Amino acid sequence: MTTMSGEPPVGLIGRQDELEAALKSLVADRTLPLYRMMDYHMGWSETTGEARISAPPLRVHGALTLLACESLGGNFSDALPHASSVEYLYNHILIHDDVRDGNSERDRRASVWWSWGPAQAINTGDGMHALARLALFEARNSGVTSESVADAIRVLDEANLETCEGQYRDITLQERLDVGVDEYLSMCESQTGALLACAVQLGALASGESDDATATVSVSGALNVFGRKLGTAIRVADDCDLFWPNGERDETRQGRLVAKKKSLPVAHVIADGTPTDRRRIGEIYMERVIDPESAKTLVEILDAAGARKFSTDTITRLLDEAESALIGANLSAVAVQKLTEAARYLATPDGLASTDLVTDGGA
Repeated sequence: MTTMSGEPPVGLIGRQDELEAALKSLVADRTLPLYRMMDYHMGWSETTGEARISAPPLRVHGALTLLACESLGGNFSDALPHASSVEYLYNHILIHDDVRDGNSERDRRASVWWSWGPAQAINTGDGMHALARLALFEARNSGVTSESVADAIRVLDEANLETCEGQYRDITLQERLDVGVDEYLSMCESQTGALLACAVQLGALASGESDDATATVSVSGALNVFGRKLGTAIRVADDCDLFWPNGERDETRQGRLVAKKKSLPVAHVIADGTPTDRRRIGEIYMERVIDPESAKTLVEILDAAGARKFSTDTITRLLDEAESALIGANLSAVAVQKLTEAARYLATPDGLASTDLVTDGGA
């Protein structure tokens, strides 16, 4: 199967208003200016504190949590604490990434650290991490057991830790040229896929999808694979957009290239390209930074080596594997269709443009 493009599926955007209200409710009564920095990062206000007129970005992680819950027969409202939790964790990661990578922009305006300094940004990100965990305790108001809340916290913390592992591996790969395709894809599964897997697994927990423990484990495992494959496909799609952009170039994405972050197209040529191509890429990546002229040469090498087709074929394979995992767990045809439709949209240029799921930028 191929990816789809166009408007986002209803399953992704149908509950955004309710999710936005749930996210705001966790900070609405907190008056310290710290929470206004959070408001700013979340897209709700300007640096002055005035309400922002433009709409906030698509909350993909939270939307997938709600979609998974409803697809498995649950009530989306029961999953709002879980969706809020994974969204706050994701934004905690974004703020820290911007500080670490020196990204002066996020969502096409100044990042938190650029506006208030790195110390306040780190503190703001840490506060969001605390909110992510506290959000899950709100589920008890809907009758969710303490055991279920503990399970959700475990899923959230494991995803957070694995995302850190993925970030470590990505930074390590930045210093190497001999990065293989499998090694790169494995890194993507952790860095981008772990939190998406967390999102859909939290949705399953919120749905109370089965009283059969064996079936529950099977569904959770399938959703874990689904999220990881989806995250990897999104990262590869972002790689493609880095070299072959669909419209205006994004400065944060370009920072990845300037800083010599590795990508699947480059890993493919290093692994399977001609000796000449590998030597030329090595020379480019030995430069202090990749300037526009070198970037143009790099794209020419990738084009000649068929790296674009290899990458798009990889995206298709990963999305097919994500769908197969759901089918293998005997999810209903409706659940498979809704989750797969969302996944295939997110890995398209339109899907990438609607959000910022690849967390790393320049360095």
